[in-house]
Amino acid sequence: MGIQNLEVNELLKRREIFADLVNGSLHHGRQVLKPEDLTPLPPQSGAVIDGRRGRRSAVERTGDIRMKADSGTYSVIFAGEVQANTHYAMPVRNMLYDALEYTRQVKDLEKRHRERKDLKQSDEFLSGISKEDRIRPVVNTILFTGKAWDGSETLHGLLAVDPDDPDTKDLLKYIPDYRINLITVRAIEEPKNYRTCLQQIFSMIKYKEDKEKLDHYVQENREAIDRMDSVELSAALEMFNDRRLEKQIEQQRRKEGEKVLGLSQAITDMLNDSEKAGQERGEKLGFERGEKLGLERGEKLGLERGEKLGLERGEKLSLELCSRLMEAGRMDDMKRIFTDQEFRESLYEKYGIQK
Repeated sequence: MGIQNLEVNELLKRREIFADLVNGSLHHGRQVLKPEDLTPLPPQSGAVIDGRRGRRSAVERTGDIRMKADSGTYSVIFAGEVQANTHYAMPVRNMLYDALEYTRQVKDLEKRHRERKDLKQSDEFLSGISKEDRIRPVVNTILFTGKAWDGSETLHGLLAVDPDDPDTKDLLKYIPDYRINLITVRAIEEPKNYRTCLQQIFSMIKYKEDKEKLDHYVQENREAIDRMDSVELSAALEMFNDRRLEKQIEQQRRKEGEKVLGLSQAITDMLNDSEKAGQERGEKLGFERGEKLGLERGEKLGLERGEKLGLERGEKLSLELCSRLMEAGRMDDMKRIFTDQEFRESLYEKYGIQK
């Protein structure tokens, strides 16, 4: 179990928060489950399995949060698990948890009947339970705070079969599927379905990648955001999962001791710092690109101008030398200066022509 799970689990252990998670996610905001209906259960769930030759083995799985719900509507065992990253084997993982919990309940019924010695018919002796016995349904949810779950949400999606093959389609009809109950925070359409701090936490995570929407939400809900206590704040920071925001809170604590001015102000400061840093990076990048472009253009312009001036200067020197040679009647030398650079240089020196 990671640090994030520990922080968030501390929040979900609160019955009013867990009830809000169930009502907001499973009942679309209807207040079906009440906090007083919930009873915390140990995080471990397991069962002793009878094997071959009378050997017995214990199988156990530890989850994050388990609650038993008893209300006028239903009697259910809820299990909650927090994930910041995709777990690609989650359908099998959750299926095992559910199977262990159902097995445990059946084993409890078998034990009760053995103590009471009230099973009369052969089918009941074979089953270990009576026809009228019922077990509690198990609802296993995954609270996913990452960007996007890119793994399979069903057992069939993990199977090494081609779902488009006609023979496979027939086969899949006889392989029970298992679907995980995935609550992806960033995909929640109506955060207002939640009535506790989950509404503010889920909304901020939902708008995390959109600076304008996040800023607008924080400005409109400052009072509710800043009412969070230390447990709620820690869970919010872990689920938001942004080191920049954590640094803002740390800076507040250094200035104010252990007092935190407020999560809303920390988010505002984070967004402002990000904008300022972005502007500075943009200015620096713009200057560097401008300087490079200026040098490239300057070099090109300098070469063009130098080439032009060089041609003009060379032409002027050649004309002056030709004029001197004509005056001296050295017509053959006039032809030679265009093919013999060393000879041409010597004549420049002889006649005092400055290059």
